[in-house]
Amino acid sequence: MFKKGTDRPVADTKLILRPLIGLMSDQPSEEVERHVVREIEKHRRLRDDALMLEAKVDAAADPERAREATQAYITAMIAVHAQQTVVSTLLDILGYIPNMPKSKGH
Repeated sequence: MFKKGTDRPVADTKLILRPLIGLMSDQPSEEVERHVVREIEKHRRLRDDALMLEAKVDAAADPERAREATQAYITAMIAVHAQQTVVSTLLDILGYIPNMPKSKGH
């Protein structure tokens, strides 16, 4: 993390979602793996949506459309990064990267 206006990290620790650790503590690894796969797929959908919004920012013809597109893109990227924390925490709990099913074409 970086403090606004600087290049210095605020914290060097990895962000984890402790509630997920509790939720998964009694689950068999097969069930945790199912959750990991679903959350990775969700992350990919969110990422793809954010990329489409980024293209709208680049293509915006006037300042108002650019502002609106930028706001939508930032909102989408917040969701992408939040989801990445979910995926990262679940992968830590699982202890390995599962095989992913063939892509369904987002």
